[in-house]
Amino acid sequence: MIWLAVVALLIAAATAWYLARPLARVMVTDDRERRNQLQQLRDRLLVQLDELDIEEGDRNIDTNVLSDERNRLEAELAGVLHELELPKEKKKKKKAIAVSRRGWAVALALFGVMLPLSAAGLYALYQRPILAYLANPEALADPSMPPDVMKMVARLENRLAGQPEDADGWFRLGRAYAVLGRGEAANAAYARAYKLTPDNPELVAEYAVFLYQGDPQNTGGQVFGLFSRLHQMDPENRDALWFLGFAAYQKGDHKQALGYWDRLLKSLPADSPEAEHMRAITAKMRQQLGKK
Repeated sequence: MIWLAVVALLIAAATAWYLARPLARVMVTDDRERRNQLQQLRDRLLVQLDELDIEEGDRNIDTNVLSDERNRLEAELAGVLHELELPKEKKKKKKAIAVSRRGWAVALALFGVMLPLSAAGLYALYQRPILAYLANPEALADPSMPPDVMKMVARLENRLAGQPEDADGWFRLGRAYAVLGRGEAANAAYARAYKLTPDNPELVAEYAVFLYQGDPQNTGGQVFGLFSRLHQMDPENRDALWFLGFAAYQKGDHKQALGYWDRLLKSLPADSPEAEHMRAITAKMRQQLGKK
């Protein structure tokens, strides 16, 4: 059974790499000039969002273009607000650091081998700057959220009150609630969006990861169903392949887990750190399965 412990450690390390994926690049600085630039950028973004609302009301812009542009502006605004609202005393303790997928991967992988396998989990809410708040748990613990963020959420809530069939709006509201740490509200909004557009792979992926994040030791039930659906819609989706393999591993079906992870490995760049970890896992599992 020693080999199971070895594989468990390898899986925990690989999981740590996936834990690094959603962390957006966050730059922290005390420079006054930088702060002034951020404030000016914040004001411009808010004006542009207001202009989009006017355009939407006048129906002068394609809905798809409008949705993409609003997502882009809100994502950029969230990152700006996050940097502006960092308490000054925390800024002094933090040098300019960049949290990137590759940069965090090394540290998390080293830490990951110390994690019990039951605590390992897929946390891949994709690389959206709007989720930069999630990279700073202390900010989420602070009850005073940036007023402009609350204004954005309130505006979206009001829009959905008059347009309850707006699936994209519910999707974005679920994401916003998740950022604010309002789990139940986020779940309800995601569920509403999913009911309206169950064939949206991006929504299915994000909703699945959100549910899994809330209960990382549970790889069955609704979260398993969502990842299975994602896999059906996109058989090569890396998140689905990783999760389904991990779920199979937890159930003791190592052969099935190996099947999912072999496919995942083929989709990864051969020289990537992720591929290196997956090769170590699959090689060890294949070796031990061959001894049975």
